[in-house]
Amino acid sequence: MTQPERRDIAGLACADWNSGASGPAVLALHGLTNTSEVWRALAEALPGTRVVAPDLPGRGGSLTTGAAPGLAGHATEVVRVADACGLDDVVLVGHSMGGYLAPLVAAGLGDRVRKLVLLDGGVPPEPRWLLRRPVVRAQWKRIVRPLGHDFPDAGTFVDQVEGRAVARRPDLRPRLLQWASYLLTGSGRPRVDQARLVDDAVDTLTGDPTLPLLAAGDIPVHVIAAEHDADDSARPFLTDRALDAGRAQVPRLTTERIPANHVTMLFHESAPRAVAA
Repeated sequence: MTQPERRDIAGLACADWNSGASGPAVLALHGLTNTSEVWRALAEALPGTRVVAPDLPGRGGSLTTGAAPGLAGHATEVVRVADACGLDDVVLVGHSMGGYLAPLVAAGLGDRVRKLVLLDGGVPPEPRWLLRRPVVRAQWKRIVRPLGHDFPDAGTFVDQVEGRAVARRPDLRPRLLQWASYLLTGSGRPRVDQARLVDDAVDTLTGDPTLPLLAAGDIPVHVIAAEHDADDSARPFLTDRALDAGRAQVPRLTTERIPANHVTMLFHESAPRAVAA
């Protein structure tokens, strides 16, 4: 497996794959409870492309990094990373929360952005009562509660936290073990700021939509939607109606739906294909 160079860039812990590559670079933004490690498969599928992936504030190596609240705070830090790396020809890739963060980063980078590829993100989900602000906050407090415990090993973490997502894809278990090994401290405690995760979830799901920031201009925007949400029995996070609404807001937006769930989509060929297109 391709090993990234890991270092601090502008205050964020970052993974930098293929740093000597020429041409457009990928700036990859992970989801709510993830870290830069989730982009390893994408980097391996793009061996001639530089892939820079920060641990966003409150996660992984950036656990204690101070940043302003919400997606706007993340965007400021990510733009600093791009500036420090000298990235002037960028493909922005975002998964889940990272997909909603990407339009804010694009606004900060301006004409340095070549295209956006958004995985189960960017497009507002179809409105429903579960997405009301107090419900989202209560739900995410429950979701992140297990992340405050110590786990005896990475395998236990995967089984208890991510196991359902790969129940039908045992071939991906070693990949998730890598994710967990990077996320956990030596004592087995996940390196996450639970309060930041909850606040970010509320801002992502109930804050001002970020997709309209892409309405002006001509940057290509491609959304990849999974057939299922958290596991292969769940309905999609982004419904066809939500995708239709996204295209109405940004007419040049293109979409595709792939046979995967919200987690396994990170290993599907669609993302590297969209980046390279």
